[in-house]
Parts: sequence; C-alpha cells; structure tokens
Amino acid sequence: MIRGLKVKEYSSGRAGITRLIVGGMHGREYEASRKILDKIKPNPSEGRVIVVPNINISGRRYVSTMNANYIKSPAGRVYLSILERYKPDVVVELHAFNSKSYKNLVSSDRIYKKGVPRLIPYRSDLPIEDRILHGGPPPFVKDRFKEKFKEHASYITLEIHEKYGKEAERTLRFIINSVINCNSVKEIREKLRERHRESMGEAGRLLLDYLSRAD
Repeated sequence: MIRGLKVKEYSSGRAGITRLIVGGMHGREYEASRKILDKIKPNPSEGRVIVVPNINISGRRYVSTMNANYIKSPAGRVYLSILERYKPDVVVELHAFNSKSYKNLVSSDRIYKKGVPRLIPYRSDLPIEDRILHGGPPPFVKDRFKEKFKEHASYITLEIHEKYGKEAERTLRFIINSVINCNSVKEIREKLRERHRESMGEAGRLLLDYLSRAD
C-alpha cells in the first residue's frame, strides 16, 4: 500500500459487503474528521469495514473533489488507488465545512456551478455547527464508476462543520454505525430513513436526477 497511508481494516471473517469510510480528502479537513474516525472500532457481523482517516497524506494544497483535476492531485491519486484496490460496495466520504461555505453547499445552483446537487441537512432545525449535510458521489466517481454507486446510500458524501458540536457527533455516529452494522445498501438506506425520512427522500430524488444527466 502507499507509504505513510494509515488504513484500518476490520473483517468479520464472513462474506458480505465492503464498506469504505474515508476522511481528510483535501486541505486540512483531517483535523475535523479525525475526531470521529480515530475513535470508531467497527465490528461488522458480515463483510468488512475499511477506514482511512486521512487521504491527503502529502499535506498539499486544497484541490476540490468537484474539480476534474482532483484525481491528478496527490490526494486524488491516493483515493483512486484505494477505490480500485478495495472495490467497496458502500463509501462514506467525510468532509468539513465552515460557516461561510454553508450557503454554497446547500444552494440549488450547485448543480450548475459544481456539477453536483446541493447537499441536504439531515436536520435543518439545528444551529449550523450541528448540521450534518449529505449527498451522493463527486463527478469523477460518477464518471469512473458508473455502474457501481447507482443506489441511494451506496455512496454517502458527508459534510460536518469544522467546529461541530455534540448533537452533530450523535448524528454522525448514528450514520456511521448504520453503515457499519447494516449488511446491504438497502438496509443502510432504510435504517437512515427511519430517523431522517424527509431528508433521505429529498437527497434520493436529487441523486436520481444527477445520475440521469448526460456526461
């Protein structure tokens, strides 16, 4: 594997889906995502869980995953190699945002400006610091793995506030534990819908529209 890359693998010893949970996709996001990813100790009943707390091990400058050049960046090349090596059935991609960028992340214009749908808060009744935003795969994943992540909840992009609070951590733990403990994409989707039905429904509709768009 890549030198300096921390990869934690948790296997049930039984056949099942592979879940990949990654953080530190670019810039200094690792400082926020490590608070949760360094703590979790998955114990799946089937399949395996791969946790990579920090993709951007080179510490190079920020390159957005929305940018076509992301996969040419050091972090992008690392991430692509992980996807190709482990061939996950489910991905959780963890990012961090600040208050100034919140409006852009949830704007309906995001599909035209960035090529991806707006992100949806699991709960919009909380302060921004406690909101967890979610959406589907970035453009390069959609293009390179067209048949892989069509199901809603097979690829979960999450955005947490860089100074997230206890309520956000509770929501984040619920999402990650749902991914770890459920044994199919359908089961994960239904588990998340139990608590966040409206939010999941909206994100699912946006994903269908996104995947149906011409490349």
